[in-house]
Amino acid sequence: MGKIAYYLRLSVEDGDKEESNSIGNQRKQILEYINQNSELCKLEVKEFCDDGYSGTNMDRPGMQKMLKEVKNNQIDCIIVKDMSRFARDYIEMGTYLNQIFPFMKIRFIAINDHYDSKKHQGSTIDLDTAFGTLLSDLYSKDVSIKVKTSFENKCANGEYVFGQVPFGYEKSKEIKNQVVVNEREAQVVRYIFSLALQGKSSTQIVKQLYEEKIPTITEIRKPEIKKEDGKIHTWTVSSVRKLLNNRFYLGDMVYGKTVRKAVGSNKYNMVSQKEWKIIPQHHEALISPETFQQVSSFRPEYSTKRKREKHPLTGKVYCGGCKYSINYKPISENNKYRRFECRKHTLFQIPECCTCMSAGVLEEIVLFMLKWEFMLCGNAMKEKGILVLYLKESIHKLEQKLYDYRKQKRLAQSEKDEAYEKYALGDISEEIYRKKTEQFTERIFFLSTKEEKTENELIQLKEDYQKIQEDMKILIHYLHIEELTQEVVDTFVKKVYLYKGKKVEIEWNFDMAIILR
Repeated sequence: MGKIAYYLRLSVEDGDKEESNSIGNQRKQILEYINQNSELCKLEVKEFCDDGYSGTNMDRPGMQKMLKEVKNNQIDCIIVKDMSRFARDYIEMGTYLNQIFPFMKIRFIAINDHYDSKKHQGSTIDLDTAFGTLLSDLYSKDVSIKVKTSFENKCANGEYVFGQVPFGYEKSKEIKNQVVVNEREAQVVRYIFSLALQGKSSTQIVKQLYEEKIPTITEIRKPEIKKEDGKIHTWTVSSVRKLLNNRFYLGDMVYGKTVRKAVGSNKYNMVSQKEWKIIPQHHEALISPETFQQVSSFRPEYSTKRKREKHPLTGKVYCGGCKYSINYKPISENNKYRRFECRKHTLFQIPECCTCMSAGVLEEIVLFMLKWEFMLCGNAMKEKGILVLYLKESIHKLEQKLYDYRKQKRLAQSEKDEAYEKYALGDISEEIYRKKTEQFTERIFFLSTKEEKTENELIQLKEDYQKIQEDMKILIHYLHIEELTQEVVDTFVKKVYLYKGKKVEIEWNFDMAIILR
C-alpha cells in the first residue's frame, strides 16, 4: 500500500445544522483515525474535498479528481467519515464497494459505519452496511422533497426565491425575497416595448438599439466582462424576443416551468405551459396588459425550430473582428452558394467584422492546414521512438528515486523511534537523545521535501507520456483523411477565426508543442 486518499464532502442541505458534519470535523476525525492506526500512519496521505456538493451523483470536482488518480493506480486506500460522504445513491455506492474497488484492489474505509473492505476479504458488503447505504439514499431523496416543498411554498406565498432577476428589476434591499423596479434598466425595457408597438420587428429593434448605442444587459449588469472578453457587445434578436415575451413585465410571477429529471441531477424537463403556476400582480408592472397582448408573439403551439442542413464546422467558426460565432448559410432559393456569414456585420455593418466566406473554400483551407500539421507530425514521429524510450527511462528513474526517498524516510523515522526507546530505557543521555532527534527530524524533513518534488515531477512526466501516446494514436488513425467530416472537426478543430481580407486562423484541439518537441 502506498497512498491514502481521504475524502471530505459537505452538501448545501447539510449547511451549518450539524457541526459534526463540517469539513473541519471530518478532516480531524479521519486524521486521528489514521494516526492511531499503526499500519496507516506510515503511509502518504492526500486530501480530496467537495464543499457545497450533493452526494446524490458523482459529478463533483474533488470526487472526479480522486477517481482519476484511482484510475491511474495512484491510490491504494480511500477513507471517509461515513459512506454518505462518498455517495448517497444506494446503487452507486454498492457498485463501487462490490465491483470497482475490489477490481482495482483499493481498500475502502468508512469510519462511522465501522466498515473496512480489508476485513471482508473481497466478499460483498454485509446487511447492516447495505441497509445503511439504502437509508442514506432514502434520506437524500427525502431532503430533496422537503427542499422542493419549501421552495414551492415560498413561491406560493409570493416570495421571489430565484437567483437571477429579470432585466428591469432588482432584489429589494429592505424586504427579503421581494423584487423592485430598477429604474435605469426599466427605461430600456419600456423603450424596447415602445419600438415594438410602432410595428418594428425584432431585427429592426436590434439595429436601432445598436445605432443609438443603448447598452446591453451584460454591459449594464456586468461591465467588467466587456473589458475581459473583447467582444463588440450588441443586443441580439433572441434577447429582444425573450424580453417581449416575458410575462414578468406584466407584474406576474411564473414558476414551475421545469422539473428536475432526478434527485441530484443538473438536467431538467420542460413542463407544459398549462401546468405553469402564475401569481398575478406579484410586483410592479412595467407595461400594460394591452401592450403585452399587442406586442407578444409567443405561441406555444408553434415551434420556431426548423430542420436545417448542419455543417461540420457549425459552432466552431468565429468572426475575428467582433469575436461572435458566424452563421452557416446553406443553399436556398435566395442563396445560390453555401457560405459562412457574420451576423453582426449583416445587422450592424461593423467595420472590424469579416463579411462572409465560401463554405467550400473554408473546408479546403481547414483540410489543407490540418494535413500540413499531420505532415509535420509525421516527420516528428520518426523521433517518437527515442522520445518515448527516454520518457519511460526517466519515469523509471524517478520511481526508483521516489522509492529510495521513502525507504530512507522510513529508516530515519525508525532510527528516531529507536533513539527514543534507548533514552526511555536510560541507555543514552537526554543530551545525546535531543541531538539525535534534531538530526533525524532534519533528515526526515529533507527527505519529505525531496519526495514531494520527485513525486510532482513523476506525475508531470507520466501525464506527458500518456498525452504523447494518445496524440500518436489519434494522428495515425486520421493520417489519410480526404474529407472534413463531423468526427474530424470534433477531434481536431477547436475554433476557426475569419478576418477581413479572407485571413483564416485555426486553434487545434491537440497540442502540437508536445507532439513536435
